Amino acid sequence: MLYQKIIFFISCLLVSSILDAKPIDFFKDSDTLLEDAQIYIDKEKLDFAQIKESAIFQKSEKKDIHLGFAKDVVLWIKLPFYNTHDKSVSKILEVQNPLLESVFLYQDGSPVIKKGTKYIKNQKKSLNTTFRLVLLPHESKTHYLKISNFTTALRLGLGLYDEKRFLAYEYHKEMVVYIFFTVLFMVFVYNLLLYLYTHEKVYLLYCFYLFALIFQQSTYLGLTQIHMPQWFVDIDDRSVLFKVNLMYFFAALFSKTFLQTKSYPFLDRIYNLFIFLSVFEVPIFGTSYFYYPEVGIVTALVFIFFNLYAGIYVYIQGYKQARFFILGWIFAVGGFMLMILDGLGIISVIQDVSTLVMVLIALESVIISFAFVDRYVVLKAQKQEADALLIKEYAKRNTIIERRIKEQTASLNKALQTKEILFKELHHRVKNNLQLILSLIRIQADGLDGKSKEKFRSLEGRISAIAKAHQRLYMKDDLQNVDMHSYILEIYNDLASLCEKRIELDMGIESVYMPLREASYIGLIVNELLTNSFKYVQEDIIKLEIKMYNKNREYRLIIKDNASHIKLDNPKKDTLGITLVKMLVQNQLEGDLKIEIDDGLKYIMEFAL
Repeated sequence: MLYQKIIFFISCLLVSSILDAKPIDFFKDSDTLLEDAQIYIDKEKLDFAQIKESAIFQKSEKKDIHLGFAKDVVLWIKLPFYNTHDKSVSKILEVQNPLLESVFLYQDGSPVIKKGTKYIKNQKKSLNTTFRLVLLPHESKTHYLKISNFTTALRLGLGLYDEKRFLAYEYHKEMVVYIFFTVLFMVFVYNLLLYLYTHEKVYLLYCFYLFALIFQQSTYLGLTQIHMPQWFVDIDDRSVLFKVNLMYFFAALFSKTFLQTKSYPFLDRIYNLFIFLSVFEVPIFGTSYFYYPEVGIVTALVFIFFNLYAGIYVYIQGYKQARFFILGWIFAVGGFMLMILDGLGIISVIQDVSTLVMVLIALESVIISFAFVDRYVVLKAQKQEADALLIKEYAKRNTIIERRIKEQTASLNKALQTKEILFKELHHRVKNNLQLILSLIRIQADGLDGKSKEKFRSLEGRISAIAKAHQRLYMKDDLQNVDMHSYILEIYNDLASLCEKRIELDMGIESVYMPLREASYIGLIVNELLTNSFKYVQEDIIKLEIKMYNKNREYRLIIKDNASHIKLDNPKKDTLGITLVKMLVQNQLEGDLKIEIDDGLKYIMEFAL
């Protein structure tokens, strides 16, 4: 009885072994070739001969394999093909992961074919690693794949395709990839132009983020391996952690700026922490001696959820510009989460949903660009609202200011009128007092004769000149300035009325006004010089010239007569009158006095106010 049981058990093992070693129909295309293949996970780094002789392969039964980050593991895949057709058949074997570093194909009687990112010169220009296999009619041949990967997760699927079908399939796949990158590039250019036009930092930071995203995705989807030389691909293979961290480094800087997290200190501190980690992790976990890129990938996974939370939080707090940011980042969370979970070995679906991942990421970039437009619209609306409020407040303040101005103007006008009345009264009283003094001088002079009377007359003229200046001010509306033409003419008329000779006057004073103090000095000067002319001119006709000019508050006064002065010992001699004139011109007016003798005596005075 025991013997029969042993025989039955051995028979079951043999049947199972035969079933597991069932040949794969080489003529039939397959998207899930790995389900029919046999696998062996080598942790001892055996060579092909050892694997072929002693390795115990097991049926995969899965359409893809995902071992996660398995730096010290070699995956062997056994593919026993059988051509059931009556003619030779050529097929394309596709290893569905463009990131695999080493993919070796072994077949009996043929040299090993080495491909992968370490051997891109041996690869055709396709996104994934491919091999062309040929089987003769009814031929059976076993192929072995040896696959190892140090820098990224060891994951793959297998496909077996007719060459024409593969080319059509590859063309479609590459078109999707190029459309994806075209969208990213157009969004990049759009935001770069916005930055160049506005010089706002947020657009530049998003350009940096898009650059990092394009850099990472070009490797992830296989474009780098197609278009770049071997030395660049070797560096790129060792930059997995750098590319991931670079991407969320700029994403954090952009999000901080766009969401204005300085207004939310706890969010700002967390963003700063992610920025620090993105820089800190690369030299620590990204070297060949201590290589753990999954640390950065896990950090990136936490970041994408935090970034979504931050957008929702600031939107709830009233920052309406975040609405498209939230929508765009929801798509980004979907795409990045699938990539990250696949990269960590938690799920294995990326071969089936790679197009979906590209669509989600492209939607994120486009929607974030819409967020910039929405941000402009919201800011414009807020500006218009603020402008309307400002205009309303401005009108309100203007009303208050106008009322206060009217009140103050009325008060000032009243005070000014009072001041003008007081000034006029003051000038009137000064003039009256001077007239009183003149009357006293005239009474005193009436009892004198000769030189004494002449001196009193000179004094009378001087005081009269000052009195007339005050008289003109209280009789006019302008209490500050004296019209020099009418003032000097009045002094001349008073003096000319006492002269018995005929007088010819050439007077040229137009639009010259001076303050009271300086006008009084000029009145005294004119009084003295005209008095001298009337006194010393011996001709029958006295010819007088009085000119006064004003240019940019620089004044020039000229008084000239036709006295021959032959009988004068020295017409420039400093008499009391001339001394007074010099004192007034040089000391009070701070000007210059010139005396010229030609066909008469000419006084030229220049001063500035």
